[in-house]
Amino acid sequence: MAVQVLPWIVAGTAVAGGIAEKKASDKAAAKAQEAANFNAELIERDVTLLEKQKDLINANQLIREKVSRYQFDQMQGSVKANFAYAGIDIAQGTPMRVLRQNAREFEFDMATERFNDSVQVMQIADAQESATLNAELTRMEGGAYAGALRAQGTQSLISGFGKAASFGYSSGIFA
Repeated sequence: MAVQVLPWIVAGTAVAGGIAEKKASDKAAAKAQEAANFNAELIERDVTLLEKQKDLINANQLIREKVSRYQFDQMQGSVKANFAYAGIDIAQGTPMRVLRQNAREFEFDMATERFNDSVQVMQIADAQESATLNAELTRMEGGAYAGALRAQGTQSLISGFGKAASFGYSSGIFA
């Protein structure tokens, strides 16, 4: 009687081992996907932070331009006062050329700053797109790794059934 039970125990152990490996692989796959999703969420958090950085750049640009325009008006007033104090008619000639030249240079500086800000905002937008794609890639890599782990578990399960059947046939259980 003990001889007939042993093949069943060996076959059952092979099946149980395959089932246990399948469950372990499924758990590992779930954890791999969970880790990938967590990492992707961290990357996506960077996208939100970059958006806030863009908002700060835009707000700073508005404030900087208002302050610069106020300071420019103050400087132009000083130029007028200095010419007037020197007894020079400020309505024509050199004083007007100086004031116009100052205005052109000021507008050029403002345009340069706006351009630099727009380049910075564009770089941030590129970084956001890159981070979004990295998050997506991280999820896909996690899914691929999880799929590989599940496939490995399925292979172990099939192998366990195969070992049990092979042992069963060779030991005469199914005869």
